[in-house]
Amino acid sequence: MIKINVEDPEFETVYCDIKERYLSRTYFPKLIVGTGLSVSMNIPGMTGLSEELSKRFNEKPYEEFKETWDAYKGVVVDQGLEAALLQIPQSSSNFVENIRTITGRFILAKDYESREDIIQNNSGFEKLLNYLSRTVSPNNNIIDIMTPNYDLIIEAIADKLNLPTVLGFSGNLFQKFDNEYLRNPYIIYRKNVQLLRLFKPHGSVNWINNNNQILQVNDYSYMNEHSNDIEIIAPGSFKYEYGMTHEIFRAHRECFNEIISSKEMDYSIFIYGYGFHDSQFDIVFENTNNNVIVLTMELEQSIINRALTHKNWTLFYKSIIGTQKNDKNDSFMVYKGELYIINQNLWDLNVFSNIFFGGN
Repeated sequence: MIKINVEDPEFETVYCDIKERYLSRTYFPKLIVGTGLSVSMNIPGMTGLSEELSKRFNEKPYEEFKETWDAYKGVVVDQGLEAALLQIPQSSSNFVENIRTITGRFILAKDYESREDIIQNNSGFEKLLNYLSRTVSPNNNIIDIMTPNYDLIIEAIADKLNLPTVLGFSGNLFQKFDNEYLRNPYIIYRKNVQLLRLFKPHGSVNWINNNNQILQVNDYSYMNEHSNDIEIIAPGSFKYEYGMTHEIFRAHRECFNEIISSKEMDYSIFIYGYGFHDSQFDIVFENTNNNVIVLTMELEQSIINRALTHKNWTLFYKSIIGTQKNDKNDSFMVYKGELYIINQNLWDLNVFSNIFFGGN
């Protein structure tokens, strides 16, 4: 294993190559953003959601499901929430529906609490998005991001940067979905307008099911009042099936998959804080010949093995899932098929952005 410091002259070559292959106008990235972003903004990930579910299933409104939840608690502790929920049988649909409701309410409240931090602080993700908005080609003025996250962090940061977001909905306070608008935002916007097109195939806390019509709502009071009707896919065994049959979830998944499967353009794939637990997207990553860069705290060994045998993959990570946590200051980089120990936590987007984009 090779040791490298960010301050070393040798890293300058790595730095320039990463800027060119993953962040340039020539290979402008398509982004996949996972729960790592949410956690960095103090919105709880699976651990926080596990604690919330445990708390709620011990309260009176949910007492009929307490025994069912208790049956999975050991798996939650040993393997994590998502692994536990994958074991829920199809017959437990009422239990899953309550998980969905609790999750939606919980993330909505935590998302609202994060607003002031987003406004006041210049996060690593904001620096990345700001950099990309200056790099994107005027001939193809769309920044594409897919996220399985339910929260509105990406939308809030885009607003802060005066970057319009497109999710296929149109209107003002109560917006309606049009698949054609998702696929071609310029049927509404002028061609020279720079856009962020956001794909949320697992739903969003501001998508409200109003008598079987899904509305994208920009009124927090209304969202809070109708929090039982937030349209998201609960983590677990129902996720894949529901994502395949739900019109809007399916439209978001299919459109993004078409974009990152396209052979008509050169682009990179920039992955941040994503756990590679969604087979709908992971198969595309496995088959792609495009340059892929991954920043995440923990990675499966299988992803590291892939990067070691595919020189177009670059990884920055802290630990391998299922092994002892890395408590040292050092992190790891896989670059052009070689494994390095590196002295900066470049898996952390705040650190990565400070080094690659500076203080702007």
